[in-house]
Amino acid sequence: MKQLKRVLTIAFVILDIVLLTGGYDQNSRMYRWIGHPLAEVMTNIAHYIGGIDGIGWAIVIITAILRLILLPFFLNQQVNTTINQIKMQTLKPEIDKLQAISRKAGTPEEQQKASMSMMSLYRENDVSVMGGMSFLTMAMQLPVFSGLYSAILHAPALKGASFFNFDLGKPQLVFAIIAGIIYLAQAWLMMQHMPQEQRKTSAAMMFISPVMIFGFAMIASGAIGLYFVVGGIFALIQSLIQHLQRPGLEKRVAGEFKIKKTADDLMAEAAAKPANPSILNNTQAPGKPSQTNQSKKGRNAGKQKR
Repeated sequence: MKQLKRVLTIAFVILDIVLLTGGYDQNSRMYRWIGHPLAEVMTNIAHYIGGIDGIGWAIVIITAILRLILLPFFLNQQVNTTINQIKMQTLKPEIDKLQAISRKAGTPEEQQKASMSMMSLYRENDVSVMGGMSFLTMAMQLPVFSGLYSAILHAPALKGASFFNFDLGKPQLVFAIIAGIIYLAQAWLMMQHMPQEQRKTSAAMMFISPVMIFGFAMIASGAIGLYFVVGGIFALIQSLIQHLQRPGLEKRVAGEFKIKKTADDLMAEAAAKPANPSILNNTQAPGKPSQTNQSKKGRNAGKQKR
């Protein structure tokens, strides 16, 4: 299973690179391979619904369908990320202890032992340094949403189309404000379970995304603004589900997760191991020749005598 996941991740990353390097215009690979077929689907949905609001409803429907298809992958990643965050919080005293040892290290050898113990702490306790993120989910969603974006950007049916009297071909302040508020609410919800010290450092980064989406929706067409609104609603639903899942996951981790090796255990193991010769050579006093150099000099002297 892991091998299949690795192969799929590599395949999607290569596909992302091929698609994204071609740009987003009507002649790009992104539009020809993904955007154009989605634009045709949107046009057919709009014709089926009929009326002046048909294309707007088509954008809502196809965005919702794609979000629903990918929702199980997103929720699975959220569960893994949340479990990893809870484990990290449980390990925090041990992490802080190793970080303090690393700061106080007087030699490169001690620094190396603290760093190796830190990596062993994560590995031995089955905690991911990457936060439980799934690169497959990230690589898989990129061509889908980028293709949908290019479809909405260039769909011929958008010419002269409107949605509840909002011209989809021109920027719409209402859509930009709604999208900004939705993503702002999502960012606030995601911060509720962060440790207090992490909130201070992450707050600015968390609120950059809503501001950027608001700014982009202000200058993009109303169709793109509508796309951001629908996508934001689903992103907010995902964050709300994560928020509601959190107490249950905390109980689950509390019952199942036990620290297998502490910082003291790992430092004791590191101290018992023989020192790395390369580090010892680099840390000898200036001007004092190493044993290796002395033996080489001895051999050279013997050769000269002969």
